[in-house]
This record gives sequence, structure tokens and C-alpha cells, in this order.
Amino acid sequence: WYQRRVHGDSDESAPVSYTACDVEKPSGLVDLDSGKFTVQKDGVYRLTFTARMSAMNGQIIRADMFVNDVLVGRSSANLDTSDSTTILDLETTNTLDMNYELKAGDEVYAMLNYVGTMSLIQSSMNYQIFFTGERIRAL
Repeated sequence: WYQRRVHGDSDESAPVSYTACDVEKPSGLVDLDSGKFTVQKDGVYRLTFTARMSAMNGQIIRADMFVNDVLVGRSSANLDTSDSTTILDLETTNTLDMNYELKAGDEVYAMLNYVGTMSLIQSSMNYQIFFTGERIRAL
């Protein structure tokens, strides 16, 4: 599958949702509103989540990957906050890329996790948020 999102997001309480799914074979694997992918076949999958991340006046922003509500991977961008007199902003593109054994019925999704204020993932009509998965071999 290959999902993408047009608008930014800063909600830490729910999985990242998506605007479109360009490749979904077989169909019915992805729920765009919940942001969750449901595995149809056991196998080793390559999972990626890429986003333009902003920690505006913040310290840390993370993208977490979950399988069945269990944290299995994390990508983070950190600021050095040792200078407490300067307001620090961070703009970066991060990718979480991993191979993971999944079984039919497993649910996979990404969520934000941050420290600071006004942190978010950004996007535009050019798409800057992507969630992909590819079955690379059987178990």
C-alpha cells in the first residue's frame, strides 16, 4: 500500500489519517480515516513512514510505528535545548524504515509523539506525509 496526506497534523491521541491511497492490492487493506493498514497475508513487510516534521518552539518530535497497539519503531528529531534563552525551531524530514514480521489480521499505523509546543507534521498539495508497506517475503 501507499498512502499520502495533504494536510498537516498535530494530534497525538490518534493514528495519522490519510487523504488518499494510490496503491492498494488487494483492495480493502487501508482505512484512510483511521490510518490503519490491516494485514491480509503472513509475511515480512517493509514499512515506512516519512513526514516533514516541525518542532516549533519545541524540543523533540517523533513518529512512532505500532503493530496491534504495540510500539515497534520510532523516528525522532531532537533540539539541543541547553541554551534556555533562545527560542528554537526545527524543520526536518524524517523517515522510519523497517522490516517487520506480520500475520494476517495485524493492524499497522503511525502516530505522532512530541515534547514542546506547536509541534506537528506538515504537508501541502505536493504531499509531504507518506505511509507505505510492501510484503517482501512469506514467513
